[in-house]
Amino acid sequence: METIKFEISGNQVKKLHDDSIDWSQFGKVKVKRASHVEFNNKTGFWYVQSAKTKKMIKDDFKTRVQALAFEKVYYSPGGKGWKELVG
Repeated sequence: METIKFEISGNQVKKLHDDSIDWSQFGKVKVKRASHVEFNNKTGFWYVQSAKTKKMIKDDFKTRVQALAFEKVYYSPGGKGWKELVG
């Protein structure tokens, strides 16, 4: 995933990104997750859950790749979860 949104306000940076960024080059950083993508051993499906509200967003993915693709769209600008990130 490429960087979709990057915003600097004072000493805080808000961004939506993938895991390919080497954070060590920026010194000490604090990273907050937007969501969790996990496997449910009871149902056998992957799910996406909001890290902020703990709300289950969607829980019927057969693969992690499908869950991650959904998460990207959901939290992108214009997606249903975008306001949760920037609001």
